[in-house]
Amino acid sequence: MKRKPRVLIDSFHLAQALTGIRTYTTQLCKGLEILEQDEVEYLIYPNWQWLNKTRFLRGKVNAFKKILNHLLYFGWKQLYLPMLLLFKRVDLVVAPDYLLPFVKFGAKGLSVVHDTFYWELKGAYNPLWRWYFLKSVKLGLSNKTGLVVTTEYIAEKAKKHVSDKHPMSDVYQAPKDLMYTTEADLSMLGIPDGRRYFLHVGIFEKRKNLGVLVKAFAQLQKQPYFSDFYLVLGGSRAVGIFHDDFKELRSLIGELNLEDKVIMPGFVPNENLGDLYKRAFAYIFPSKEEGFGIPVLEAMKSGIPVVVSDQPALMEVGGEGVLHFEQDDANDLYKQILRLKEEAFRNELIEKGSMRSTEFSQTAFISQFHQSVLNQLNR
Repeated sequence: MKRKPRVLIDSFHLAQALTGIRTYTTQLCKGLEILEQDEVEYLIYPNWQWLNKTRFLRGKVNAFKKILNHLLYFGWKQLYLPMLLLFKRVDLVVAPDYLLPFVKFGAKGLSVVHDTFYWELKGAYNPLWRWYFLKSVKLGLSNKTGLVVTTEYIAEKAKKHVSDKHPMSDVYQAPKDLMYTTEADLSMLGIPDGRRYFLHVGIFEKRKNLGVLVKAFAQLQKQPYFSDFYLVLGGSRAVGIFHDDFKELRSLIGELNLEDKVIMPGFVPNENLGDLYKRAFAYIFPSKEEGFGIPVLEAMKSGIPVVVSDQPALMEVGGEGVLHFEQDDANDLYKQILRLKEEAFRNELIEKGSMRSTEFSQTAFISQFHQSVLNQLNR
């Protein structure tokens, strides 16, 4: 009896992943494990559930851990993983973190391109690591490799920066399931009981453009309707010094005398995240560059209005379910938020967002990804 093709999902990067790539890989592994299909055999290495829990290489890490992380990453990708492909007789290896091993021992490859930051944001990364990353992506591609991209916006960028010679599939991802409670206590996150607040959740990177949000919030504080509002900026500091924006943001908050009104609770655990979204007055996403923008879906699914910059990926994902403002323009963001005072408009935006979020289901994500796997195996 002929065996099923074996497809290996490389989950090693979950040991240090902080941003949307972590959500993407977690949702992918979880979905493939329960997918009802008999065309292929999926193997996931290492244990993604254990890696998703560890915090050893997450957050603000010291120099030793950073060096150790790079060594472990190289060793896994270029030494151990190829051996695993050989001994497990793998037919296709999937890299949800861009990097396929140089040597695949005949296996085909599928690389997920989430964004093109490494190609475009040159000053945001350590030059040596950026050189290694870009070189590794290039060397990992072969005539048996395909690409999966997260949005149509990234598809065009990937053709320009990564490759226009490899087959490419657009696969929209799905948000993780959030937990909601009827009587949530957010005081543990530093939010005063019963107070209204605006919300942003994400890593403190310069590209997130959070200074624009802080400046718009300072203007809103002068309006009687918003004078008692808080601004909650949830998330961890960026790992690299080249793109961490935490200190600059704290300095701006001090200059605008907002220390008592801006709450920075750090990383928000999944058990609190749903309630944090649901009780927010609005979710604000001022980013300059994104490949997808998973918090947009999480916020819309939680039943709150969403305001995003006119960054193409955010506009593509949000559709008619989001309000948008001109990127880098704090005054325009201020004006758009003012519109949320109108109850009818606010409710209409929430309804559109809720409907839009249903188009990004876990079932659709896994089904489309599985089809991309089958297409690549059959090429």
